[in-house]
Amino acid sequence: MKRMVPTVLFICMIISVCVLSPNKAFACSCGEPSVQERFELSSVVFTGTLVSKDKEGGNIFSVDKVWKGHLADNYVISGFFGMCGTEFEKGNKYLVFTENLKGKETTTLCSGNKLIAEASKDIRALNHLTEPESVNKYLLIILAVFVCAITISMVIFRAKLRFKK
Repeated sequence: MKRMVPTVLFICMIISVCVLSPNKAFACSCGEPSVQERFELSSVVFTGTLVSKDKEGGNIFSVDKVWKGHLADNYVISGFFGMCGTEFEKGNKYLVFTENLKGKETTTLCSGNKLIAEASKDIRALNHLTEPESVNKYLLIILAVFVCAITISMVIFRAKLRFKK
């Protein structure tokens, strides 16, 4: 009988550990894609101030600048994605990346949204990504014209010096 008590206690401990152990929970796991990768994966990229929220997880923004896409009705869904949902605070200005799911613009914790105060590097990268290539071409053309003008001026100046001698 004395041997049975420790055995029963041991079995009870094993059962209690198995029964009372916490269930596994998985947090939202986000990679760290570059701004260019987030831009390419997004349907709309914009900055805006949150004006209002609704009970369905939707947010209405006052949009300041759009780098990609068109935000119909300035409405973005951010709730109801479990651990991956994201919350915006009314009155704050954000950089927002959305994805179109079933005709609605949605965003999650992993989308790369940031408060404007924390997004200056991302905004510079977006401006660079969306800078028209024609601007770069025009700068090259202007530089080429400038170099040609200087070269021609030097040739004319030297020719005048030769004729004076």
